[in-house]
Amino acid sequence: MADTPTTAPAAAWATSMNTLAALNQRLDQVPPHEVDQIERQIAAIHDDLLDTPAPHLAAVAAKLNMLWEAKMHGLDKESEERRLILEDLEGLVLAQRELLGA
Repeated sequence: MADTPTTAPAAAWATSMNTLAALNQRLDQVPPHEVDQIERQIAAIHDDLLDTPAPHLAAVAAKLNMLWEAKMHGLDKESEERRLILEDLEGLVLAQRELLGA
């Protein structure tokens, strides 16, 4: 897996993830009256990312993380299963990177 996106979905995904990271970083630094606006922008980017075709397995894991964010921290069976699925995907992503030499 290369660091540079080579397809339109990969480029769109990378751009959205970079914007999301910048907004999340900014969220901790803005005055309280700007927090709602940034949270709305973050929610809109989440929606866009969920609509964007996943260009790689890491994107699938990120989508599941977004969908399950509030549902993974419990002690119930479903929370544990979600965590295990994401661990499996992370393992597959690492194996793929090693295979491709990235």
